[in-house]
Amino acid sequence: MLDGCAEAKKPFPTKVLDAGCGVGVIGICAASALLALDVPIEGPSGLSVRCQDRDELAQLFTLHNAEKNNLTLSMLEAHTEPLLAGPKDGRWDLILSNIPAKAGTPVLEDFVRRSVGLLNPGGKVIMVMVHTLADFFRSQIALAEAELLSEHNGSGHSVFVYAVGQRQDTVLPVEAGSGFLSRHPFYVRTFAQCKMEDIPSRIETVHGASGFDDPGDAVTVAAKLASRIGPGKFALDDDVPLLVHEPGQGFFPCWLFEFMHGNLGPKEMPPMVLSGRNILALEAARHNVLRQYALRNSAAGVSVVPAADLRLGRTAILNTTDEKRYACILAFPELLPQSSLPKGTDQLAALWNALPPLLATEGILLVTFDSSDAERFDRKKPIGFARLGGIKRSGFRALAYRSME
Repeated sequence: MLDGCAEAKKPFPTKVLDAGCGVGVIGICAASALLALDVPIEGPSGLSVRCQDRDELAQLFTLHNAEKNNLTLSMLEAHTEPLLAGPKDGRWDLILSNIPAKAGTPVLEDFVRRSVGLLNPGGKVIMVMVHTLADFFRSQIALAEAELLSEHNGSGHSVFVYAVGQRQDTVLPVEAGSGFLSRHPFYVRTFAQCKMEDIPSRIETVHGASGFDDPGDAVTVAAKLASRIGPGKFALDDDVPLLVHEPGQGFFPCWLFEFMHGNLGPKEMPPMVLSGRNILALEAARHNVLRQYALRNSAAGVSVVPAADLRLGRTAILNTTDEKRYACILAFPELLPQSSLPKGTDQLAALWNALPPLLATEGILLVTFDSSDAERFDRKKPIGFARLGGIKRSGFRALAYRSME
């Protein structure tokens, strides 16, 4: 495409979106290629690449890799957000995407229609897809009345280049935040329900997040341990917040609300903060918890914080509560494969080190791992935490501790 611009003496794209960026390879390559062609980097018409991914860890890796390639934040930004999110007035000269095949058919349909509507005049979309999706995207491009400019096929993937055709709808970028599913119902997958410790839960699930139809064994064993400890232990006061880290799509925080609600007496349910890597799962969890609050006429707030883990997200998690520490942290940490980390990295020790600034004195930590990681985590317990108990089930183990400092 850049060669074509040079041959036709057309302006090079300067407003570039890498949708679903992963670790940033496509966006970084595009920025580096444009810089090599002396595209200006200053002023409102200067080079600006926005990389976006639903995974907070991908966002952090993209920024790290951009720095390694001498790209400043003024040239390349990375955001944890859904596909085609961005500023309300955002329009792009070039949209790039190695489109995730598992994003869900309604989401992929919206991507084609919305991407065309977000292009500047003369703009183009370059999309990489697995071969099995080629016919689907060809038909969606036709339905959007876009122009398929070229098609390239490799051993397992196809690349489509398309642009505005005869019609261009006026569209807005996808908007994350409270009310996400109401604004973008094509993300909704189904309703799922379960019963844990005789308390029923019913949540609305979304495409692009794991754990569609049931809470899973990790959540089940956490609920069992919470039930054994008792609901009164999880609320210090009605204005001291709770934190659920990696809440999935909401089974556990919705269950926790019902578990605590009937035992708070005159107290209001404390505000709840949801943190984790996947912004789509967080938006689903927020939607489901707010719906649960509304059913019980609770005015408590629910906030979302993208966080790769409690250590990396600690500043944002504390900023959400104006530095107020949490009465309870309920965590389902997603540990990375040790082989992918620098030698000597200790994820479990880092988790323990992250907790003291987050957890209030007398606050409760309830954490769930697979059984082997739970055993190692328990052995690393520092001074200042008292163990309250643990339960093991189906290869998972939930552990509870009280902060004494």
